[in-house]
Amino acid sequence: MRLDLDDGDDESPINLTPMIDMVFLLLIFFLAATTFARQEVEMDLSLPTSRSGQEGKAAHPLVVNVFADGHITVEGRTVTLEALRQKLQAAAERDQNQAVLVRGDKAAQFGVGLQVMDACRLAKLTRLDFAALPDNTR
Repeated sequence: MRLDLDDGDDESPINLTPMIDMVFLLLIFFLAATTFARQEVEMDLSLPTSRSGQEGKAAHPLVVNVFADGHITVEGRTVTLEALRQKLQAAAERDQNQAVLVRGDKAAQFGVGLQVMDACRLAKLTRLDFAALPDNTR
């Protein structure tokens, strides 16, 4: 009778291929998620310049874009002034310290920007910033 004496190393090695696949898929997912979470930036918006501005400190401001022709966008969607008021009111109910960043085209009418400011005031949102590019001509 033959006895097969071995060291007990019958365990097969762990297959790392599925784990590596999952790591790469998670990496791609988080890279894509951070790309979408970046601040909303409209390419066809020409911002004014400012010499005395400071960089905003708000973590996740609600971005309101005011275009030269007077239309307003929030979160990539064109909204009416009444819809903007409702959105600001809902944001104020969630967080009274919600920051609002107004990005206005330098050719936009002042009245539209004033209406956006008034909508923020009616919603009792006090953290209001206006976006501008630094003016380096001195």
